[in-house]
Amino acid sequence: MDIGLALPIRNNIDVKSNIEIAKKAETLGFDSIWVSDHIVIPDKHKGRFTNLFHDPFALLSYIAGVTDKIKLGTSLIILPYRNPIVVAKMISTLDNLSDGRVIFGVGTGWMREEFEILGVPFENRGKRTNEYIQIVKNLWTEDNPSFEGEFYNYRDIKFEPKPLQNPYPKIIVGGNSGRAIDRAIKFSNGWQPTAIGPEEYRADLQYIRKSINQDNFVLSVRNRVEIRNDKYNTEGPGFYTFRGTVSEIIEEARKFRDLGVKQILFDPAVESLEEYFKTIDIISAEIIPNIKS
Repeated sequence: MDIGLALPIRNNIDVKSNIEIAKKAETLGFDSIWVSDHIVIPDKHKGRFTNLFHDPFALLSYIAGVTDKIKLGTSLIILPYRNPIVVAKMISTLDNLSDGRVIFGVGTGWMREEFEILGVPFENRGKRTNEYIQIVKNLWTEDNPSFEGEFYNYRDIKFEPKPLQNPYPKIIVGGNSGRAIDRAIKFSNGWQPTAIGPEEYRADLQYIRKSINQDNFVLSVRNRVEIRNDKYNTEGPGFYTFRGTVSEIIEEARKFRDLGVKQILFDPAVESLEEYFKTIDIISAEIIPNIKS
């Protein structure tokens, strides 16, 4: 099982501290480190999470240079924000720079105001995401790529470098909706919902397993984690959190493992950098060994 760590998105953590987190995560035995993606935060959403989002591609490139083996994930690149041909180039270059450590997580996005600021239509973002994933795979795998779509067309081109991983880095679709699940099944190598409990995950798996080759499809989950001294609970319907004592968090994580989930991303819900480091120390020493055993 891959145990991943999400870099902070609810604290204004400077870029150097993010680098230190990534380096320590590798030392502590985490399998992967994950960056999130927003370009601007409209005032309407201020306080929901930090205003400080570093560019995910630049941040992962730096992390690649100061680590040796930890995988580098995006959770998630909001794909319809960007030109997919440029994104394909950035990810394939990063895969080469990192000796093949990239996991490419993508999503459609949800913040209408951010789309409007960036001049990207909010409507049809799902259709764009579907097409853009196909473009990325086409550029990564074809010697003479060509494509005819609703939003992009090209032919008679060369695209290099190809990713180092063969045939290409895992593409994982994020999102909890039925459309996200269908997108993951049809266009990608895996599915990564967030804030979801094991029972809800189990229900979605019944649908997924009818449609995929389980051996080649990555079942992933990203959830907040809050280590406490009192009994486990959630924040209510629709927003699941690993919250409670270490033993209770282990029990909940094992439920995902037993469902066949191969990748758990822990997203520490803390108030400070000091608490963040304390949390990942506990996850490394007490939780990871008991999930993987």
